[in-house]
Amino acid sequence: MDLWVLRLISIAAHKFVIDIANDAMQHSKAKVTDQAERTKRSKGPVLTMDDLSASLADRGINVKKPPYSK
Repeated sequence: MDLWVLRLISIAAHKFVIDIANDAMQHSKAKVTDQAERTKRSKGPVLTMDDLSASLADRGINVKKPPYSK
């Protein structure tokens, strides 16, 4: 495979992952509106599976949790 094509695919995949992560963080920020609840959480933002699955659902990708996770 040509190196140029490989780099182009790499950049496209990187942008896709970054867009998904940014959307998931927006879902997380929309969920947490109470300032008191924010202080209970860790110092930095936390990406949960619920936020990630909501972000992926916006793009038509369905993700289900395994039956053993809570």
